[in-house]
Amino acid sequence: MSEISEKNILLFFAAVLIFYLLSLLSTILLPLVLALLMTVLVQPFINFTLRKGLPKWLVLPTFSILSLAVLFGIGLIISNTVSQIVDEQSYLLSRLLLKVDAALIWINHIFGAKLDSTLLVSQLYSYLGEGGVPEAISGFASGLGSFFSSFLFFSLYYVMLLAGIANSEDYLAYVGGDRKAGLIKEYQNITKSIFSYMWIKVIISLITGLLTYFFCLIFEIKFGIFWGFLAFILNFIPNVGSIFGTILPILMSIIQLDQFKDIFIFSFLLIVMQFLMGNLIEPIIMGNRLRINTLTVLFGLVFWGYIWGIPGMILSVPLLVIMKILLERSPEFSVIARMMGFPDKAK
Repeated sequence: MSEISEKNILLFFAAVLIFYLLSLLSTILLPLVLALLMTVLVQPFINFTLRKGLPKWLVLPTFSILSLAVLFGIGLIISNTVSQIVDEQSYLLSRLLLKVDAALIWINHIFGAKLDSTLLVSQLYSYLGEGGVPEAISGFASGLGSFFSSFLFFSLYYVMLLAGIANSEDYLAYVGGDRKAGLIKEYQNITKSIFSYMWIKVIISLITGLLTYFFCLIFEIKFGIFWGFLAFILNFIPNVGSIFGTILPILMSIIQLDQFKDIFIFSFLLIVMQFLMGNLIEPIIMGNRLRINTLTVLFGLVFWGYIWGIPGMILSVPLLVIMKILLERSPEFSVIARMMGFPDKAK
């Protein structure tokens, strides 16, 4: 057997082992990945305050406490909202069934159909009441709970990473030796690219979430904060995320509102907002360099979703973009980075 064949076989088994460990150690690795992304977001602000002469003993604890307090507060708000939804699931289900019954009666009247609305509603109630809605809500609640249950691990990783940020360039200079200047410059370029992408995505997702909450506030849709937060989080999942981020509050408006005009306007505003943010504003701001093509996105969704579940799907595109940025820096693997992205039309 040739040396190249042996090397390929070893690489294959190494990749399988890595994927297995990623899935097996998800409880430990997922908070670490989140902490790394959070550290990348705040690193430039910490460096800025340190350059202004503020002491490390003041800057690092302040950033750590403030950011962790904000995240913990958001987690409590979302957890309480999910609990309220679970408590009101019987009321929400009854309202939904009333709307379905009214819609079936209207269809029979307009189109002359002979749908048995009573039978259909009873079958729908038996399906949703016994398993569908309660299991979906409880499953989502447990998934959200597991997502925040690793907050202690995340906090420990985050604090340690923040503590090491200030000395990162000194460490790279030590590791780089004679080529320390080139290594530091490469590190700065990579972190700058990752920082740019992450903040663009966070800002666009934040605007999407705030607009969703604002529309819910105008039409007095219940749990507006939750729908806004859900739109913010799901916006990190391309294509599919924006669909669910739109459908769920629209379904809530159908359950709650009595006027068809209000439901239509609310739905129209959400759909137009999601379309403009996802298909017009984000591509213009992001550009082609930091964007990932559809095939790569689908692969990332399936792969990271299989490895880490819903949190993996949320993190899939940021992880793919980071991988693309790192591959661009390697002459051997830059072709893979180009395959993951879009051609530059400006060239």
